[in-house]
Amino acid sequence: MELGALLVTQGAALRNPERQEMSTWCSVWPVVGKTVAERWVDRVRSMRVNTVSVVDRCVSVSDRVQRMVEWAKEGVEQILVIGMGSYAEVDLPDLLHFHHEGGHRITRVFDPEGPLGISLLDRSAVLRDAAARIRTVPPSSRYDFNGYVTRLSSTLAYRKLVQDALEGRCDIRPSGFPTSENVWIDPTAVVHPSVTIHGPCYVGAHSRLNAGVTVSGYSTIEENCEIDLGTSLECASILPNTYLAPGLHLRNAVVDGTHLEHLDRNVTVDLGPIALAARRNSISRENGL
Repeated sequence: MELGALLVTQGAALRNPERQEMSTWCSVWPVVGKTVAERWVDRVRSMRVNTVSVVDRCVSVSDRVQRMVEWAKEGVEQILVIGMGSYAEVDLPDLLHFHHEGGHRITRVFDPEGPLGISLLDRSAVLRDAAARIRTVPPSSRYDFNGYVTRLSSTLAYRKLVQDALEGRCDIRPSGFPTSENVWIDPTAVVHPSVTIHGPCYVGAHSRLNAGVTVSGYSTIEENCEIDLGTSLECASILPNTYLAPGLHLRNAVVDGTHLEHLDRNVTVDLGPIALAARRNSISRENGL
């Protein structure tokens, strides 16, 4: 039975620097080395699913439906639709078994708090009345899931997922290799001998930690970052391609380029105009999404 998978990402984070508002989580933010979308793609491809497409939620519903209709016409018998509003460790083979054994046309996944944005559709359900499905919610069966879930509706939820990954409370494992207890450093990272790291922490690919840097408290430094002289990070996530200036102390924050989100104060500030942070040139990824 041929299976296809359509992943709908959250797109770019929304910021309003003039109003200093907290931005929402963005599905392109990696969690210890890979984004949630990349991890979903790995999971569905491990089931030998070759028909996989990743689209942004800004793509209209009608266009998404049309893509599924094209797959169904080409012979794809079941289509898994995954929204990036949550990270859920659903047992996909069990979901497929439940769907098949029950003879369901559409199955939606729920946890005790409600729907998780994950659906499995039969070919017949996709082809029948496609236009009507854009306007209405068709009847479906319910698959109840009681495993690990984090709803990624905010930066705080993102930080919770990061901490759970570092603590081993979910199936996400940091990329790279552990260099000591609860510390993962990618082999391509450059870490000065004077750097102090108290785990659980993660340092991603091609990142550089200069002399005197201190990293602690579930902090993560993602791909291609540079943390300059003497800066300390505690309970912080530094997102890809970010430079931080010397002598900073960041606690309970997420930094993306020049934008810092302080989780205690629920504000976003731009560090660029005062030269405390910058956006680095990105590194091309041959096998990325």
